[in-house]
Amino acid sequence: MNWFFLISLVTASPLSPSPQAVQGFMTASDLTVLCTPQDESSALCLGYLVGAVDQLLARQARRSAARHTICLPKGMTAETMRGAIMARLARDPRNRPHAAADAVRHAVEAEYACPRGGAPADP
Repeated sequence: MNWFFLISLVTASPLSPSPQAVQGFMTASDLTVLCTPQDESSALCLGYLVGAVDQLLARQARRSAARHTICLPKGMTAETMRGAIMARLARDPRNRPHAAADAVRHAVEAEYACPRGGAPADP
């Protein structure tokens, strides 16, 4: 009887918030604060940005080349990417209350957009 009661309690209560309540672990404003100083938090900033862009590229790799939206230049460094993303966030503060991952996606797609047709340009 106790097991039945426990199982009914666990299954009756929602374990995750509704989709409207999920806004990400970090906002674009939080990311801006993390990436502003050039000290020990720079590694955290770069780690977040590289991880977010890697995830975007992994998702993109599952699509045909014609549907690619991000074409990173050859030889681009994490620091160069950080500068471009943070400059984009500074120019468009409307993204600051949104999830940092979404803001990174918008910035990378704007800064490193593929030429029409999705094929990367030759440098």
